Amino acid sequence: MLLTLNTRDMDKFLITSSSSNEQFIFSQRDGEFFKFEVVGKAIKATRKVSTYTDEFGIANLFSKVSELKFIWDDAEIWKSLEGEFEVALKCSSTGHVTIQVKLTQWDGGNEDWHIIVHLNTELGQLQKIAGDARAFFSA
Repeated sequence: MLLTLNTRDMDKFLITSSSSNEQFIFSQRDGEFFKFEVVGKAIKATRKVSTYTDEFGIANLFSKVSELKFIWDDAEIWKSLEGEFEVALKCSSTGHVTIQVKLTQWDGGNEDWHIIVHLNTELGQLQKIAGDARAFFSA
């Protein structure tokens, strides 16, 4: 299930899991930065992400996988230059797509952290997700 957004207002886009209430939320785009949140029953995390050197990389990633008509063997990945954000997509033989996000915070001390979160969607949802990503990163 994917939430429908008002196309007049692409200040954010959401990807909602097809098997839980977990959401990936991209918002507050400001130049090369955006806010990323993962929200679910057992998790809530937020990270400011830079798209420096690859402003449309995430939109291009979703567009690329949305054009695939069948499963793909290797993960399709986009990673920020500084490594604070990575998104990887894999597709099973049954058309189930897993979107994995890695968030990392390096403060140069002993309070660094990272999380890895998986969200499930379906191959048929990728066209909508790609369109929302293009609208968000082009706004």
